[in-house]
Amino acid sequence: MTVVSPMSGRVVALEDVPDEVFAQRIVGDGLAIEPESGEVVAPITGRVAKLFRGGHGVVVEGDDGVQVLVHVGIDTVRLRGRGFAVLAAEGQRVEAGDAILRADVEWLRAEGVELLSPVLVISGQRVTPAAQGRVAAGQPLLEVESICPPLEPPGGGVEGG
Repeated sequence: MTVVSPMSGRVVALEDVPDEVFAQRIVGDGLAIEPESGEVVAPITGRVAKLFRGGHGVVVEGDDGVQVLVHVGIDTVRLRGRGFAVLAAEGQRVEAGDAILRADVEWLRAEGVELLSPVLVISGQRVTPAAQGRVAAGQPLLEVESICPPLEPPGGGVEGG
């Protein structure tokens, strides 16, 4: 499964995020984006499972149970919604690439907010980076290992008998 980038910007390794909870992968694994603009799109197709009060973060859960957290900026909870516009609702079905949030990045920068935005798979699957350098919103960012291995035919894959 592919997780697309929810924002356009520069890809940053999690260990370079100035928040230990994200940098040490306590919440989940993934990458971060240094956003160029304020549009935030759904990283996967599914439903909005959690919308953080104030619009600084969202969790989208895919039909296969994969959960992806997009957290816009570091310590943005303290803003209590200032600088954010929510474009989706909790429980709403979204397609990968649908606009779900908007951040006023110019205002946030002027306020001294760290805009590095972690994009994490929080449902326990292993991830592999699919982007480096610059990425556009909607382009592949992470590859997620499937939850279950493919089924083998009876007999361990040997047909006949």
